[in-house]
Amino acid sequence: MAGLLSVSACSTLGKTSSLPSVNYNSRVSIIVIHHTSANFEESVNILTKGSSNPVSSHYLVPEPSDISYKQKKLEVFELVPESERAWHAGRSYWAGKSGLNDQSIGIEVVNQTYCKTSTASENKPPRLCFYPDFAESQMDILITLLNGILERHPNIKPTNIVGHSDIAPGRKIDPGPRFPWERLYKLGIGAWFDDATVVKYWENFTSNPMPITNIQEALGVYGYKIEPTGVVDEQTRNVLRSFQMHFRPLDVSGQPSLESTAILFALIEKYHPNRLDKLLEVGDEDQSGQ
Repeated sequence: MAGLLSVSACSTLGKTSSLPSVNYNSRVSIIVIHHTSANFEESVNILTKGSSNPVSSHYLVPEPSDISYKQKKLEVFELVPESERAWHAGRSYWAGKSGLNDQSIGIEVVNQTYCKTSTASENKPPRLCFYPDFAESQMDILITLLNGILERHPNIKPTNIVGHSDIAPGRKIDPGPRFPWERLYKLGIGAWFDDATVVKYWENFTSNPMPITNIQEALGVYGYKIEPTGVVDEQTRNVLRSFQMHFRPLDVSGQPSLESTAILFALIEKYHPNRLDKLLEVGDEDQSGQ
């Protein structure tokens, strides 16, 4: 009976008329850039075929020297339409939002990174990883792709163009420290800091070190998932490694270095200025430094 009622209701609706509303925007608010350490052929199988743990991505960008890529011309492959949800982010968080598959576009870039697992002390990175350079032709087609996405989804904020490691610290390392975030920024894609602002905070924090609690809170304001604990614990080291791979690739130590802290606060001043004053407040009990 319920089914008959449903059919009846639909049949009485008849022809619909369009009254377009201006009160909407794109469901897409985040772009997540990944690298896949598998070659092109293996990546296609992983990202398009069914499995017990299925993963996918909206786009796949090949690597020109990959012998499994048989085409003469390098091109971007669309695997999932932008209007659909690709299973690329997994357990993820950015800027107050979790489970980012629903609201993001994922781009996989073939870059055959490899890592060795470490059994060293907890203060050391858990893996030793090797990151090949991204090919120039690969970056050219990626930049064209990103510009097209931003034209179709103009409300994506610069700070919401992130790496997989940004949204899953400690679990993911891609696209790694060789990914050219600064180059993209200079082309109008994504976020980056201003050198002069970094120098200002670097000089300030040299004589007035920022407490770790403030650093943790600033990382949270920028978008990372982190709990302010007042100590450099495992979650903090993981988040700092992700932040450093994005913004300070010369020193991916997982430690709150003076340079990384200065970059972080320069980014806060640029992209979250209304949160800056609170983050700069240091109580008497916090004067112990980094």
